[in-house]
Amino acid sequence: MGLFGKFKKEESIQVVETGYQSFSTPFLTIPKGNLSLPYIDSRYQARGYVPFGQDNLYPQHLNQMFYTSPLHSAIVEFKTNAICGGGYELLDENLTAKEKVDLFAFERKAKFRKILKPTLLDLIVHGRVYFILRLKNGNLIDIKRVGAEKVRKDQNCIKYSVNNDWQYNNEVKVYTEYHPECKDGEFIYVYETTSLGQDIYPLPSYTSALNWIYLDGEMSYLHKSNIQNSVFPSFALMFPKKPQSKEEQQMIKDTIEKMKGAANAGKAVAFFANNKEQLPELVTVPTNSNDQLFIQTDGRIDEKICQAHQIDPLIMGIRVSGKLGSGMELEQSYMTFEKNTIIPLREELEEIFNDLLTIGKVNAQFTCVEYRIIGENIVETTQTQKDEE
Repeated sequence: MGLFGKFKKEESIQVVETGYQSFSTPFLTIPKGNLSLPYIDSRYQARGYVPFGQDNLYPQHLNQMFYTSPLHSAIVEFKTNAICGGGYELLDENLTAKEKVDLFAFERKAKFRKILKPTLLDLIVHGRVYFILRLKNGNLIDIKRVGAEKVRKDQNCIKYSVNNDWQYNNEVKVYTEYHPECKDGEFIYVYETTSLGQDIYPLPSYTSALNWIYLDGEMSYLHKSNIQNSVFPSFALMFPKKPQSKEEQQMIKDTIEKMKGAANAGKAVAFFANNKEQLPELVTVPTNSNDQLFIQTDGRIDEKICQAHQIDPLIMGIRVSGKLGSGMELEQSYMTFEKNTIIPLREELEEIFNDLLTIGKVNAQFTCVEYRIIGENIVETTQTQKDEE
């Protein structure tokens, strides 16, 4: 069964050193307004697609939030490891020798191990997963994953536009959604979660906390700016006139230096002058309190982000005031999180890869190796072990 044709050799990429460095898509300025409610109007279609967000860059903003918020990215990574940290297996019972060879070839060419985690990240962060499929005579020749942030679609959800960088609206390629009757050409495989009231673009449930996620990323930048831009002197010496000589300048400097350090704490300082008007004046400078800005907001940010992800803060190592955080409580919290979040996401991931196997006409079943944390032990349970039990 010829599942794949001969792959073209990848073109080498020449790196040019420039004075400006950035990601392939530069980080964007987060727009004003409520980040939890992106503008999506199915009645308005520009160039064959419905814009996603006011600036058509809402998926890019979702990616950016992943990098800027430490707690949000930690939760997403935690979900990813809990779902596919144990890897996967392809159940190939009752297959002939030729079918097993085809299965092995399909797995290697489709690069399941390489695309497993990126596919899961798209599912968690965007609630959308896409693959470009190349068919010849109804046989699957090539599979290429496309990041969800690169895809937009039309009002009828039939045509899908793919652009590597929507910020500059470069080359846009339009694909038709794959269906079993497709024979020749390139098509797009679509998996999208269901969102209440959103028929065009699904929204992941954590978007309700996007304003808090944005604040989480901005808080560190706020404190960094305060440290870099603030001045923290504890006192000022006010002299009635400028030093008259270099010796006098050096004497003042030495006096100030001798007042510094823990060894000089509490010592008395004496100043002498020919008259009272020439004595220096010691003025206390008010302490800069910018470091206390929004200190109460930090706890609210952690709480709301965890609520949106349906995860107990205790699982993420956040100690909640008033809770003892015993081992039994942690175990119970994780079991609840696993049943409500991890298992449903794992089933969706398995459905996606089993669809690819079906499209490739491969008689096998994709299943994730369960990766559960129970107490202090890591327990791995495969589908094969389940069947034996």
